[in-house]
Amino acid sequence: MPGHVHHSAPPHVKRHYTMRKSPYLVSLIFLLAATTLTLLNIYIPSLLHVISRNPGPTQFETRYGLYRRCTRSTPAPNAAFLQPSHPPSDQIFSGWDLGPINGPVYGDGDGWVCQAFPTRSECQQLGEKFCVLWSTAGYSAQLSLVPCLASLISLLFIFLHRGQRTARAKARRQQWKLVSGTMLIHCILQILSIALILHVFRTDERFETKGSHLDQSFYYGVSSAIVSGIMALLLTFTALAARAGKPWAAGKSARHAKRHRRTRSGRVIAVPAGTEIPPEEVVTVGEVRAAQEAVTETTGLLSGQEGSVAGGTRGGERATDGGV
Repeated sequence: MPGHVHHSAPPHVKRHYTMRKSPYLVSLIFLLAATTLTLLNIYIPSLLHVISRNPGPTQFETRYGLYRRCTRSTPAPNAAFLQPSHPPSDQIFSGWDLGPINGPVYGDGDGWVCQAFPTRSECQQLGEKFCVLWSTAGYSAQLSLVPCLASLISLLFIFLHRGQRTARAKARRQQWKLVSGTMLIHCILQILSIALILHVFRTDERFETKGSHLDQSFYYGVSSAIVSGIMALLLTFTALAARAGKPWAAGKSARHAKRHRRTRSGRVIAVPAGTEIPPEEVVTVGEVRAAQEAVTETTGLLSGQEGSVAGGTRGGERATDGGV
């Protein structure tokens, strides 16, 4: 009866491909851009712009920000002949959309007069729904700065870390998950903020006038969400490409090692310089690093048991223990 030949399954190959630093540098640039746009979205009072035209020679402009509202009066177009010689001193606040002037008032240049917004009295007058939506948009925009800070700390750790080479490589291999995850959270929070502002703009009666439009701070928020979303996607794509061993993403760790080969049992061993390595035994630098880390972990475990073993010899020593 003929014998059956059993083909053993190929050994599991562990590869430690490390991402290059350049994707993290690009991510840092994207992060700084997204953070700057978020700050502009929060602190520049120009999410919505309303122009109220009255029958007289003056029109009133109001800019709404997340925490401030600025107003000014300007001459109406083609109405110079209607200008009185002495305009009333209080006409700057005669527009219906200004609301009660409570709290501190301060200038913002070009004739703008700004105040905190929304105030408690306005919430009681205009309804709590508007204030809840507006305040939630502000909280969401401010909260989105927390993931940016976490990403910044993680990226600075990668660039400024001065530990062992294997520790630095491990950081670049793993930190992309934290950076991509936090920037995705930032993107979601920014989308929530701009969605709430857009909902208020479309449904609140104060923005139904013909001169109402979305202003620059709103588009800062949109741009911030787009930048952080693109950053998270690009970094994730690059990390997955590095894990797959793509040289453009993994760098040196995806190159073929010249002084190591893989045996039939799956072990990585060192070979003399200049040795010709068959194609089926070629290993990458990432595989060599994985073997080195495995040997280091095994050595650490064995050293903890050294005192409990009496007599005997160390036995066969793997080639990766000393020559990798």
